[in-house]
Amino acid sequence: MAPRLPELRRWLSRIQPLTTDTRHLAVVPASNSLEADVERRDSMDDSGDSAGTIDLDNFVSSLATGHDDLGPRLRTIVNRSSSGRSDVSVHAHYVAFRGGRPTVEDFVDILVTKLVGFCLPRRELRKAQERWVGMPAAKVMEDAVRLHRRAVDLFKKANRETNRNGEFGEVITYLLIESVLRAPQLVAKMSLKTNSQMPVHGSDGIHFRLEDSAGALRLLWGESKCYQSVGDAIMKAAESVAENVENDKMAHELFLIEQHADLDGFPEELSAAILDFLDPYNEKSNQRLDTSVMLIAFDFDAFAKLEGVAPDKMEAVFAEHLENALPDLKARIDAALEKHAVPVHDLHVFFLPVPSVAAMRERFQTQIGWTA
Repeated sequence: MAPRLPELRRWLSRIQPLTTDTRHLAVVPASNSLEADVERRDSMDDSGDSAGTIDLDNFVSSLATGHDDLGPRLRTIVNRSSSGRSDVSVHAHYVAFRGGRPTVEDFVDILVTKLVGFCLPRRELRKAQERWVGMPAAKVMEDAVRLHRRAVDLFKKANRETNRNGEFGEVITYLLIESVLRAPQLVAKMSLKTNSQMPVHGSDGIHFRLEDSAGALRLLWGESKCYQSVGDAIMKAAESVAENVENDKMAHELFLIEQHADLDGFPEELSAAILDFLDPYNEKSNQRLDTSVMLIAFDFDAFAKLEGVAPDKMEAVFAEHLENALPDLKARIDAALEKHAVPVHDLHVFFLPVPSVAAMRERFQTQIGWTA
């Protein structure tokens, strides 16, 4: 039975477009929880003015912008509660509805366009911008098409080199870390994965943020799992996170940052500070904070329960189903972390229910021209 109008209004009030607002750039104290840091930034005055604001913080925040086009496609369930573990923050998103249907195709199309920023290093993008100055509009478009084709080819080659199946989850994780957690990518792993002499294992993505006026460096390690079964996705993600935080794996990841961090255009003092935080013989290394980020994309049976619901009420009804499912999803996260002995540390879990992971994967593969 569909909810009554007052109930629909209540559920609609809890639905928000994905926010990519980066106006709040004031410096905040470092803490072990990224959630607390982001919330404190959000609580600053809209002007962003603060005696503690410095250019480095603004510079880093600006690197994670450019994803405003995600807002119309991804919705956020306003539910900031954690799991049973105090170190875990849970986020719930879903693809926006239009005419009673989730706009999965439009969302996948955006993922394909985002391959440019995900795959290509900043130096290559900067050079393209320099080329485009004074160039006729048609030539700019031609060059942009070539740039996108190069990003797609790089993505496909990297997936083949690492025996992957053209997965879209890494791109979604990259976008959520940048747009929600406001942490720009630090290493463009796709370009490294095409080098057979460079073993690139570990996390799917490496991002960073400055804390406390560069008094601390937070590294964010992304991990994506897209499965038909939410239980399988959660277990596999927890297993991967447990492996990623092991000393040997972490040491290799830190080596990748030291050798291949995408620092093009960074102020010299920022580049030097990042390397200091990675140096185990430097006191600053004790101020490095680690955050794991898990994307769980899964087939959600609530889509099948929408039959008979009026199209204009369908999104609100779906949002209610998703929020009602969160307690069970959080319990599954806690159980998986315990099973795989994931140590206590700052961890963010993004849930993304879709009608069919397989169909979404097929759409993405078709769009990039993937052949098995």
